[in-house]
Amino acid sequence: MNIRTKNVLSCLVLRPWLIMPFGVWIVVSVIYYWWLISRISVLESQNNVYKTQLTLSHQAMKEISVEYTTTYQVPVIPDSIGTLCETIHIALVCMGKCTRLITPMFKSLLHNRQNPLHFHMVVDNTAEHTVAVLFDTWMLPDVKYTCYNAQNRLSEVRWIPNSHYSGVYALVKLLFPDILPENLDRIIVLDSDLTFLSDVAELWRMFRNMTNEQFIGLVENESNWYYDTAKRWPALGRGFNTGLMLLDLKKIRTNIDWTDLWQNAIKENIESLKQTTLADQDIINAIIKKHPNYVYKIGCQYNVQMSTKTLSKNCYRENKNNVKVVHWNSPAKYNIKIRDANYFRNLYQSYVNFDGNLLREKLHTCSQNEALTNKINYSDLCVSFRSAQNIKLRTHLYYMDYSYNNIDDFDVTLVLQLSMDRLQFLERLVNHWEGPLSAAIYLSDCDVTKLESFTRDWSDTLSSRKNIGYHLVFKHDSVHYPVNYLRNVALDNVNTPYVFLMDVDFVPMAGLYQHLRDAIRLINPYPQKKCLVVPAFETQRYRASVPRDKAALLARLAARHGAGDVAPFRTREWPRGHRATNYTRWMTATAPYEVEWESDYEPYLVVHRSVPKYDTRFSGFGWNKVSHSVELRATGHRALVLPAAFLVHTPHAPSPDITAFRADPHYRVCLALLKQEFMDDLSRKYNMTLGGPSKSDSVYLGQAKSLLLNQAKELP
Repeated sequence: MNIRTKNVLSCLVLRPWLIMPFGVWIVVSVIYYWWLISRISVLESQNNVYKTQLTLSHQAMKEISVEYTTTYQVPVIPDSIGTLCETIHIALVCMGKCTRLITPMFKSLLHNRQNPLHFHMVVDNTAEHTVAVLFDTWMLPDVKYTCYNAQNRLSEVRWIPNSHYSGVYALVKLLFPDILPENLDRIIVLDSDLTFLSDVAELWRMFRNMTNEQFIGLVENESNWYYDTAKRWPALGRGFNTGLMLLDLKKIRTNIDWTDLWQNAIKENIESLKQTTLADQDIINAIIKKHPNYVYKIGCQYNVQMSTKTLSKNCYRENKNNVKVVHWNSPAKYNIKIRDANYFRNLYQSYVNFDGNLLREKLHTCSQNEALTNKINYSDLCVSFRSAQNIKLRTHLYYMDYSYNNIDDFDVTLVLQLSMDRLQFLERLVNHWEGPLSAAIYLSDCDVTKLESFTRDWSDTLSSRKNIGYHLVFKHDSVHYPVNYLRNVALDNVNTPYVFLMDVDFVPMAGLYQHLRDAIRLINPYPQKKCLVVPAFETQRYRASVPRDKAALLARLAARHGAGDVAPFRTREWPRGHRATNYTRWMTATAPYEVEWESDYEPYLVVHRSVPKYDTRFSGFGWNKVSHSVELRATGHRALVLPAAFLVHTPHAPSPDITAFRADPHYRVCLALLKQEFMDDLSRKYNMTLGGPSKSDSVYLGQAKSLLLNQAKELP
């Protein structure tokens, strides 16, 4: 054995750095490997037991279509002063055009808060319904609201000469101690043009710092406005800004006569000054000038004022992070051009674009243990399709300025829904419809600025029209396109007796609005439960002009085998949808004629606004209009075709839902299930027998049963 071989053997058998022979390591490794194998066997046995238990649990829940409750335990925070569960009360005037401005402020305040909030909204007739629907559909946790309609109280301040751009609404805050309930002791009063960058609880805690005499908390005015004493109302120094106020209502009601106080301040100054320029702010400053002991001074960072001649930079200097609340108190609002305006404007815009649905998440609980109850049906293949029937989508009614008064008992509003990618169709349609229109638009928060820009800056047609109700319905990720939900939003918000139910990708014939009003007057459909059918046609040319009247339409129909481009709607793809209209009879008809509600008939109708709502279980593509026609038939409505009215559909790219319907058999299976459930529900609701499923639906229902059986077998 040479030296080299001996060294190799020594290295293999005896490794000094391991302190023990190599053979011992081999034995230890074998023993450890055997132990691991035995543990795996034990774990597999335990896993089989767990799988058996889960299988029994799943089967039991599936058999009883379980409604199960999950309860989470969190520390209960008492609702007492100084805790995260002390309710903060906030008051705002929301009258006239305020609702569009107020949403970004709400978002900023809610994003930074932790406490429960109670909003006290002083509204007029116009804003009351809009505010209520916004709060009800937003479903914010630990947020309450109360509306106080002060429409009839405007006369109490209308006598005050006032040149403020908000008009009489800017004086309503003077009435708060009388409008708000007697049991409400303290309130934070806000303007709608604020952006919160801090927790509103910081302001609420300041009430505890007030002396017995102090009942109003204000930030100093950040301009030299009140220094011009010859032209301005009296003020203490620079005066105070009333865009953000703390009002101790209990002290006001107990210690002073508030109404006499502000009315006397007006009487003492109005003769020399003639009018208020800054509305309630001028009057309150006159009170403080005479009674400086009434005011509690709030730090300037809680009302950083973005006005033309602002001195707000003296407040935060170079540290913009010190700013707590931004106040856009210039008539130019968010377009003000001053130093640092871009920085704060970007913060404001971030709240405009902020997804309001994120604010639905609960931060903590302020009550006893809460139960989250969810319907869980393990055999339900179509849970995503049913979501639209159960969910509330955040809705902002009349987002843009709206003004229309019903003309008479025969007036009609065009009702439709659309997504943002169809906005150009709305503009085209409006060129052919001069009557009122109610449009539900499905969009994200980021789309709101685009909508405003398109309707205000890019479309002369839309910017000039005030009889269009824009109702914003905000997207939710868990639902298919909620087409019938949107239709119901538009249908619920009309102020004419009749509605014309149409889709945005159609173009009406010239003068259709007046034609429908004349037909309604002649036929008087409501007492007879008649629905007026407007026949639908289509063209496959993107740039084709719409025939102006029936004669022009008939000429293009007659030539459709040659150079013609117009045909009855969907005669190839979906003949059952409009076949009952009887286009052959329509071509020669000179008087309205009645037709039967055939299977799958989905005409475009003029009906009384009391018509049944659309069934929201139908979202995405398929049977969303047909289901409505079926219910009209079940409720005894009759279909009457108008002989001289028509619509023309123009081509466009298919929607994602119709693409899914064509490509995904699961989509078609779910639609068949929903149709059968709808028909069963309708039969029970109206105690009548309706037709059974079609042949194609029977096939899909069979597939659904097979999928259910396979799903049951695949349960662990």
